[in-house]
Amino acid sequence: MTRLLFLTGPGGAGTTTLAAATALRAAASGHRVLLLGVADAGELAAVLGASGVSGDGNVLDIDDPDDGLDGLHDRDDRDGSDGPDGPDKALAAALANLTVRRFDPAAATENALVGLARLLSGPLAAAGLSAPDATELGPVPGLPDILALREIAEAVASAEWDAVVVDGPPLKAALSMLAWPETASAALRRLRPIEGQAARALRPLLAGLVGLPSPFVMVTQWTENASAEIAAVRTALAHPGSLVRIVGTPSAAAQPLLQATPTLLALHGLRADLTTLADVARTGAEPLGVAALAALGAAVYADGDPVPGLADPPEPAVAPDGDGYRYDLPLPGVERDQLGLVRSGDELVVTVDVPGVTVHRRAFPLPAALRRCRIASARIADGVLRVGFKPDENLWPERFLTDHSEDAQTGDS
Repeated sequence: MTRLLFLTGPGGAGTTTLAAATALRAAASGHRVLLLGVADAGELAAVLGASGVSGDGNVLDIDDPDDGLDGLHDRDDRDGSDGPDGPDKALAAALANLTVRRFDPAAATENALVGLARLLSGPLAAAGLSAPDATELGPVPGLPDILALREIAEAVASAEWDAVVVDGPPLKAALSMLAWPETASAALRRLRPIEGQAARALRPLLAGLVGLPSPFVMVTQWTENASAEIAAVRTALAHPGSLVRIVGTPSAAAQPLLQATPTLLALHGLRADLTTLADVARTGAEPLGVAALAALGAAVYADGDPVPGLADPPEPAVAPDGDGYRYDLPLPGVERDQLGLVRSGDELVVTVDVPGVTVHRRAFPLPAALRRCRIASARIADGVLRVGFKPDENLWPERFLTDHSEDAQTGDS
C-alpha cells in the first residue's frame, strides 16, 4: 500500500523545508518516495538547492544522484569526510529513491478547461451554437485544488512509489482543499435525483428529436465521471496509510486554527498528526540543499520512520443503544459552542464553526436503519459526538418495533 503524507502548516512555518527533509529521510530509509509540491512557486527547488534538482523547474526528477552532489563532493574533499561509506554515498542512495515533482496549477487548469470545451462542443454544435474557447472560460474558483487532489490520488494509485510526500498549501487553504471531496460528494448526491427525474420526464420528447444529443446524457456521464474521480481522491486521502502532518509554529495568531485542526480533519474523516513537527527546533540559518535537509530529517525523526503507519481513519459508527441506536462521530477537541447539528432528509449535517477563523460543514448520509428514526439526543463525550436515535413509529411497522425493542433489550443485533 502506498502511504500518503500530506504536510501543511501556517504560512511561514517551514512546511516546504520539512516536507523536503521528510522525503529525503524516507528515501534514505529505503522507501521509493515521490515529493510533490502542490502549492509550489519555486520554493521546493530553492530549498533543495540547484545542485539537488535536475529538470526545468516543472518536473523535478533527480535521475543521477552524482549530478546533484557536486557541491557536496567539493566540501567533503576539503574536510576529508568523503569516503566509500561517507555522507556522499548515503545521500546518493537517498536521492536514487527520490523523485521530486512540482504540480503546475496553471497548466493543469488550462488542460481541464480544454477538456470541458471539448465536452460541450457536441451538444452545442447540434443546437447551432459554437463551443467556447478554453481561454474564454476564465479561472474557475477551486479548480486548481481539485486538480491537485486528482494528481495526488493518481500518484498514490500508481503504486510506483512506496510513499508520496505532499508539500501542501498553508493550513487554512489546505483544510479547504482536503474538505473538497466530501463537499463535492454531497453536491452530487443532491444533483443526481434532480437529473434523473428531469431525464425521465423529458425522455419521450427527446426520443422524437432524432440526432439531437440529450443534455441529460451529457450530465449523467459527467456526474458518473465526477463521482469516480471523487471516490478515487477520497480513497487516497482516507485510507489507513494516509496522514496529514501539521507543522507547528510559536506564532500566537496561528494557535486558534492549529487547535481546531484535529477537529476539522476528523470531521472530514482524515487522520492528523500534530505532534511530530510541532516543536521542530528553529535555527537562524534556513537549511538549504540536500545535505542540510538530510541532517534536519535525521534530527527530527531520529530512529523513527517518517512514513505513516497503518491506522483506521476517524469515521462514524452505529451501535444499538437501548431501544434505539447511537451514532458516534469522532471530533477530538470540539467545543459545544462550536458545533452545529441539523438533520436534512436522510443526511446528518454537522458544522464546526471556529469564530473568526473558519467554518467547516459535512453532510453524513444516514444508514438505512437510522433513516426510519428520529433524533432523540445529542451530546459530546471524550471527543465524540454521540447522537441518539429512536425508531419513528410512523416509519417502522408496529410489529417490527416490538421485535426490535425486545432484541435491543436482550443484546441481539
